Amino acid sequence: MKKLALAAAAATMMFAGAASAADMAVPVKAVAVVPPPPPVWDLAFGVTATSDYLFRGISQTNNNPAIQGFAELQLFDWVYFNVWASNQNWVENFQDGGNSSLEVDFAGGLRHTWGAFTLDVGGVYYTYPGGTDSVGLSSTDYNYWEIYAKPSYVVAPWLTLGANLYWTSDMYATGTDGTALSLTAKVPLPAFGPGGDFGWYLSGEYGYQWLSSSAYTYDVDYVVGPSIVTVQETINGYSWWNVGVGFTYKAATLDLRYSGTDLSSTNCAYIIGISNGCGDKFIASLSFATSFNALK
Repeated sequence: MKKLALAAAAATMMFAGAASAADMAVPVKAVAVVPPPPPVWDLAFGVTATSDYLFRGISQTNNNPAIQGFAELQLFDWVYFNVWASNQNWVENFQDGGNSSLEVDFAGGLRHTWGAFTLDVGGVYYTYPGGTDSVGLSSTDYNYWEIYAKPSYVVAPWLTLGANLYWTSDMYATGTDGTALSLTAKVPLPAFGPGGDFGWYLSGEYGYQWLSSSAYTYDVDYVVGPSIVTVQETINGYSWWNVGVGFTYKAATLDLRYSGTDLSSTNCAYIIGISNGCGDKFIASLSFATSFNALK
């Protein structure tokens, strides 16, 4: 009996050992790491120095440099409100004795990312604080608004495509409709330098601005021999484009870009007040942008 008991005990231990070995051989399923929830709020801010302030291909500073800054409050990874400011000259081009040299824009909307897709919808109000000209026209009479939708999609790690659609019924404060649509592409390039801190990218944009002929029709006088011939010009819209390369290091970005439009010098003068503000040009910009949460 004692031998039988010992044999039974040995068999039990061998079975238990085999079971334990079998349990150890079963792979343990990895526990998925749950990403932390997005912050409830953040405040982004930045400043840019640029050789020219271009808006849809047209210089707003008479081909001169600009200093620009912004601050943006972001809430719940959805809602945002921001203010952006820059020096400008285009209002002065149309004001006799006016002294408005500042643009301040207020914008807000919804912006969210689902996987590779991001959508930004909202509205912006362009303001030009300053004085009153000699005939009593205030710079605030040039204020106007637009609503917009800006989708983008990361097609691959090396390519992001986007679109920007803007619309207003008061384009450039003329009381007429204006629609702008542009398509964008950005190609991130491999990082380099110690620790891969230096990044760079290629990017480009092609857009078209539709304008109402009721606001953008004007007369041009041509001297033909001893006579003056008046020809009516109409600007129904124009194309603009840009292509460039950017270099990034932490919060800094250096952007070098070539930009142009298909506007003639006379059409440019009618829109912005100078004849050489719409031609092809090279732009260099240096910007710094970060947020409170990024600094933690």
